[in-house]
Amino acid sequence: MNNNLVKPLLSLFLILLFTISVNGEEGKSKKDKIKVACVGDSITFGARLEDPSADSYPAQLQLLLGDPYEVKNFGLGGCTLIRKGRPTVWNELAKIVEMNPDRIIISLGTNDTCGMGTCGDRRCWEYKEEYIQDYNDLIDTLQHLPAKPDIWICAPSPMVLETPGLSKERIAGLTVRKPRLQELIGKIKHLAKEKNVGFIDLNTPLDHKPELFTEKDGVHPNKAGYRAIASLIYEQLQQ
Repeated sequence: MNNNLVKPLLSLFLILLFTISVNGEEGKSKKDKIKVACVGDSITFGARLEDPSADSYPAQLQLLLGDPYEVKNFGLGGCTLIRKGRPTVWNELAKIVEMNPDRIIISLGTNDTCGMGTCGDRRCWEYKEEYIQDYNDLIDTLQHLPAKPDIWICAPSPMVLETPGLSKERIAGLTVRKPRLQELIGKIKHLAKEKNVGFIDLNTPLDHKPELFTEKDGVHPNKAGYRAIASLIYEQLQQ
């Protein structure tokens, strides 16, 4: 072969080899990201924030975990765990299945405390006896995903009656619902042991800390509160 052609061809070959190598590594990197699904209600979505896409707990968890992870927010306002609730997590399953996550964080129960005269005409607490069986079925369903995900179930963040600006009506409603949430949390702890899944307490560390909650609300965290939730979950994932 003409020596004048050898060097250009060799250079072209090396460039192609380098390009294939780089593209292959990028593809592998993207493919191998650890996928994390955050499943929950408006607290998972990031309600009361100006920019949930940047400041919700899943968004802040993404920053803490870094590039090796892909965190997706499956929070839905008003979402219940109980099948008979409206809306319910059961209607969101197809989206979670499509992601096929490696890690799943579930925080549901706050809206399941609605009913029997609280939260308008919502009916959830009327079916409280079905909560744990529905949770058990949800875990079974998710554990059979192809990725065989690790699952953590959370004690939902608290209802903080000390939050400034709460109306009398709001305080009355939360006063009824807070003990209901504690009742569900006791069942969640037991279920985590029974199903051998992780448990994350988002309730005790944030309770009686009004500085972490939105004024006039008392249920949805503010930006600092969402950051605290992200940190608690990050610590558990690292373990």
